[in-house]
Amino acid sequence: MMTMMVVSYIISWINMIYSYLTVKSDTELWGEEIE
Repeated sequence: MMTMMVVSYIISWINMIYSYLTVKSDTELWGEEIE
């Protein structure tokens, strides 16, 4: 039970970091296209 909680916690963190990085790269790409 404890292991599942830890795994889901880590997965949620990875998802958050991944989405943050992809959003950041997307905005950078859009910024370059606008210029």
